[in-house]
Amino acid sequence: MQKPEKPQNGDPRSRPNKAVFIITFGCQMNEADSEDIAASFRRRGYMLTEDIKKADAVVVNTCTVRQRAEDKAISQIGRLRKWKLAKPEGKLFVVGCAAQKLGGKNLKGRFPFVDEVVGAKAIESFEDALVTQLGPTPETETAHQNLFRSPQTAYVTIMRGCSLKCSYCIVPAVRGPAVFLSPAAVLKDAADKIAAGAKEIVLLGQTVNSYKHGQTTFSELLKEVLALPGLERLRFMSPHPLYFEDDFTALLGRERKLARYIHLPVQSGSDRLLKLMRRGYTRSQYLALLSRLRAAAPGLAVSTDFIVGYPGETEEDFQDTLSMVKEGRFTMAYCFKYSPRSDRPEMAATLSEPGIEARLEKLLEAVKINSRVILNERIGKIEEVLFETETYGRASGNFAVRVKAGGEPGKVARVLATGAEKNSLMGKVL
Repeated sequence: MQKPEKPQNGDPRSRPNKAVFIITFGCQMNEADSEDIAASFRRRGYMLTEDIKKADAVVVNTCTVRQRAEDKAISQIGRLRKWKLAKPEGKLFVVGCAAQKLGGKNLKGRFPFVDEVVGAKAIESFEDALVTQLGPTPETETAHQNLFRSPQTAYVTIMRGCSLKCSYCIVPAVRGPAVFLSPAAVLKDAADKIAAGAKEIVLLGQTVNSYKHGQTTFSELLKEVLALPGLERLRFMSPHPLYFEDDFTALLGRERKLARYIHLPVQSGSDRLLKLMRRGYTRSQYLALLSRLRAAAPGLAVSTDFIVGYPGETEEDFQDTLSMVKEGRFTMAYCFKYSPRSDRPEMAATLSEPGIEARLEKLLEAVKINSRVILNERIGKIEEVLFETETYGRASGNFAVRVKAGGEPGKVARVLATGAEKNSLMGKVL
């Protein structure tokens, strides 16, 4: 979705006189990349603005996980022609997954007013594009600022790309095979963001729990991050069901700073469709994993992803997905209509658009009902809440929690849940 960055003032000793407007589509990986891009601009004295008319540079960070996401990014680029005509000296950068898929030659041919195209595989070399357009980077340091989540939460990328071959997914093609950052690089990034005020770190990767660098496994990396001074809570996303080992289960059971929440995509409740999707597990194997994780961490909250209308999905397949909502006891789920792609005609949807839409509505309603039941079950229990304001915070299980008073921003407190309202728990600080 389009999400311009919030304006920041930069170094108060040197007020910047130029501004950059950043539009980010897609996942948390893109959000993390946009934060790094924003930092590169800030080192050059640029402030971040929400007013495109004030921008001297614009960055469009694109997504192509579904055809609609790619189409939205392309439409956004087209609309920026007006900005470029009004400010011909302004610089327009198009980056990310759709940029990788479509290619610089194609995009510049279609939109000649674009100055630079940087695909997802080359996103770490975005600085080179800035040098080309704006000159060398000044030798200055800027403190990290969290742009997308709460002031207490920061993203840390630990890997890029994916080596799996799920049939519906374009990520390996546009981001490349899995490449893992070194533990030293991860720890430095996390430590810098904690020093800048973050209390909660979210480790990011397409299959984040597949992390392996030399002898350092995912669980060993978690231990090292958990040991960083000043850290209050550690999360990660998005893991894959194939990569949870016993050492992680043991760590989850004993380490309270490791969030009692996991977003674990399942995609379908049908074994037949899981096989067609090349997910590598069955329904029973997925549910057995949930049981193992919840045995290690009672009260563990789990959310998931579902795809509706995958090619060949029958009513029986869909009913298996509906039943999976309740059996998996998901606190919430991101539910998507299958998105046929122009470059994969053999993967065209076999169900009509109205048929897919009807199934999506049924699935969303099942998720809503199930989420409400689980939320109400938390009433009377004690939640560990990291407060963002004096009255609002997030529980370790990722539930939104509201209190009348007593929260201290950036601190974890025990809260007795006394009620539930919409998607939030109401409580009292103990």
